[in-house]
Amino acid sequence: MAVVETLNLISKTMDNLIDFAVSDEYLSKEFEKFIEKNELYTEKSSELAALVSDYILDEKTDDNTRVLDYCAKNSTDSSQKIISALRKSYISVFKINKILKNAYQCTSLASENDFELIPLTKMSNLRGIGLYDYIKARIIEIDNIFYILEIFDCYGAFREHMANTECIRCLIKYPESQTMYNKDKLKELETSTKLFNDKFTEIFAKDEVVMTNVLADEFIYEFNKLVSNKADTPINKEKYTNTKIKYRFFEQDDNEEDFIKNAIGGFSASEQTYDIGFFMDKDSGLYIVPFLGTVNEILRTNSTQNITGAKECLKYFLLSEKVSPNLIITKAKEYKNFLELINEALGVNFKDIREILSRYKAEWSTAQRFSPTMTLYNSKTFEKMIGFEEEMENKPAHTGNIGRNEPCPCGSGKKYKNCCMA
Repeated sequence: MAVVETLNLISKTMDNLIDFAVSDEYLSKEFEKFIEKNELYTEKSSELAALVSDYILDEKTDDNTRVLDYCAKNSTDSSQKIISALRKSYISVFKINKILKNAYQCTSLASENDFELIPLTKMSNLRGIGLYDYIKARIIEIDNIFYILEIFDCYGAFREHMANTECIRCLIKYPESQTMYNKDKLKELETSTKLFNDKFTEIFAKDEVVMTNVLADEFIYEFNKLVSNKADTPINKEKYTNTKIKYRFFEQDDNEEDFIKNAIGGFSASEQTYDIGFFMDKDSGLYIVPFLGTVNEILRTNSTQNITGAKECLKYFLLSEKVSPNLIITKAKEYKNFLELINEALGVNFKDIREILSRYKAEWSTAQRFSPTMTLYNSKTFEKMIGFEEEMENKPAHTGNIGRNEPCPCGSGKKYKNCCMA
């Protein structure tokens, strides 16, 4: 299929999907709830179309059906070839290495390999994007050619740290983007996963350990030294397994921003103490799962009545990206009452564990996935971010005369008054 023909087909399919989503009674109501929940109000028609587009490609309905799948099933005017490609679309950050007549030659900060990206719009409409700038964009691949569906933001060459931060935020949401087009990166993650599994099993002789968030940071630090062969002494496992924990559940801001903050600043920064489980999935790596101990206690006591927020905790367990299918399978095998309590908590009637996996973890069947921990551990971009944070922490306070509206000397790209001055 010719590039021009493909571009036209992509545009036509997206227009059809947006028109269907807006006109369909069920989906339009779901979209309104999505807008209200995320406070994404806008009056501009172009911005509204972009919101609908992102909603279709990224979100799920209340019954956990992917919006794109709902549209594909009920809309007859869309190209199935494009729909199939859209299912694998993702957002990431790319560095511009060369500007061609009709494309950009870029390096993906997520997968660390090179792409040639063709935008849907004319290059003359993108003159604000320069050489060595960074773009945050949604990518789609058709017949081994990569297209830019949408450019969300552009960061100047001097705003590398901001570009890296956005890359990590995208990488957490689209972990498959790290390995999807890079076999070497896939092998790297497989090797790291095996190393983590061997070390974890060596310490605990099991695949799970629960501790408080206060101890979690220290454990992560010690375990990282161990897998990097920098540890002077073995990990004292009793320190992490013999802690008293008050089991309860409360809502957290479960988003990429907080994951980055926790990864850099520590889980102990939370104002409340809670339990954190470390689950070693031999297929996809180490998972850090808040309230895993609380889930265990609910299942052990066979009741949702004795623990604060028990039903919400079980819902969180099924919906969280921090939980792999293997962890759900493990709990179903370990606790015979698993299905019964899940049905009670969600008000459903699952007959089999396979129904749960099909409903909540279907995306795992389409590509090899790794835990957020493994993804960040093998990311050069995240490594740079850690180094930047350490540098800023150790940097002496600036005593020079900086104007409030001058660029901040930290290199964030923000004005001084909106950054380090604050």
